[in-house]
Amino acid sequence: MTVGSRRDGEEVVRGTLWQRGAAACPGHLHRALTTAVRPLRDVRGMGPIHSPPVPAGHTGVVLPDDGLADRRRLLGRLAAMFFAGAGVLGLLTLPLPAPGSDAAATAAVYAVALALGIAIWFAPWERWPRQASLAIVPPAFALIAVGNAFGGEDLHTYGVFFVVAFVWIGMAHPPRTSAALALLAATAYVVPLFLLPGSVAAGLASAAVTIPVCVLVGEGIAWGVGRLEQIELALAREQDRAEQLRELDQMKDRFLSAVSHELRTPITICRGHLEVLEEGADEREIRAVKAMCVSELALLGRLVEDLTTLAWADDGALLKMEPVPLDSFLHSMAAKAEVILGDRVRVVSGIGGATLRADPQRLAQALVNLLQNAADHGKGDGPVCLRVQAGVASWCFEVADDGGGLPPGGEQVIFEPFSTRPSRVGTGLGLSIVQSIARAHGGEAGAVNRPGHGVTFWIRIPR
Repeated sequence: MTVGSRRDGEEVVRGTLWQRGAAACPGHLHRALTTAVRPLRDVRGMGPIHSPPVPAGHTGVVLPDDGLADRRRLLGRLAAMFFAGAGVLGLLTLPLPAPGSDAAATAAVYAVALALGIAIWFAPWERWPRQASLAIVPPAFALIAVGNAFGGEDLHTYGVFFVVAFVWIGMAHPPRTSAALALLAATAYVVPLFLLPGSVAAGLASAAVTIPVCVLVGEGIAWGVGRLEQIELALAREQDRAEQLRELDQMKDRFLSAVSHELRTPITICRGHLEVLEEGADEREIRAVKAMCVSELALLGRLVEDLTTLAWADDGALLKMEPVPLDSFLHSMAAKAEVILGDRVRVVSGIGGATLRADPQRLAQALVNLLQNAADHGKGDGPVCLRVQAGVASWCFEVADDGGGLPPGGEQVIFEPFSTRPSRVGTGLGLSIVQSIARAHGGEAGAVNRPGHGVTFWIRIPR
């Protein structure tokens, strides 16, 4: 077997394994990588799964925004049904005998209640804060008071409306709201007594029983609803945790499948070359096979090192942050860039003595990866520009080339692990490491693609 045929076989193996691995590379391989490599710290500490915080409030419960909006709309419409239902019921029972009542005034009260119910139904409660619905409580008490004043001599007729009002308050608002509204309710109950015939003392005795019972009903319902919300949230958290664990498990499986293919490629190539090496092979062929195996094993070692680096690169706690003079930092980067790109590199800076707080080794590693990427994948021998610009809230490092750019849309996936094509060199993890280092600094990395012309990779680091 000749060396040329071995190289052809190597490309076939690489292409086949890359195609298999590419199918197993979803957009969240990086997250799966950190989960696969750091399971003990992240899973035991619930690192990748964030339960919502519990601020002080109604019941110590935080529900999703869409769920809160739906609940506010539901409770607002429930109040509308109580208003409209009471109005319709009052109008239907108006012909019934009620000694001492003013039929016209009572009908007007019920008509207003019906109109308010319709208006409350169409109010945008989902866009308003929860406390906004308390605005309908004073009109409700006022309607009850006016209806009681013109409704006749029976002091107990309108007590049931207070009960209904406090039932809604308990369902819609936190504990102690009913108690806070007790004085207002008592006023609405007592004031009409002075306009009605009969004993005011008897009415006061009725109020002394009705209002406290209403408050107890409202507080009891509020406490029960709060407990139900806590149970609902606990169940939602468990479901969310189970779903995220399932997704992480699936991503880890896909990631391990992709990595296994990438690791198997150099092993398969080395094994294939050694198996077909004949015992009587001449020294030139043995040297060629040896060189091929050493090269593949070196690639395997780089892949393992890059995987380890990528697993920890986005951990800001591991950064050694310090003030970095940008002038001296760019001077050292220019020297490194010359080793990689020779006289093609152009360093542009107008920062003049500024200082950046960063981990200089990690930041240099990210920029070296971008420069190496330009050297490996850029077409032609055009210049590669390394520049730094001062933004409002960040420093922007850019590596720009005129090497043909990426395929349209390639800037969306180029930072994913193993996103490089099989014909290209490297491990396919360099840009993923760049993005992780940027994010560990609290910044971001990306690319501006000019298909057919070139691409500008950038790193933003907070000032």
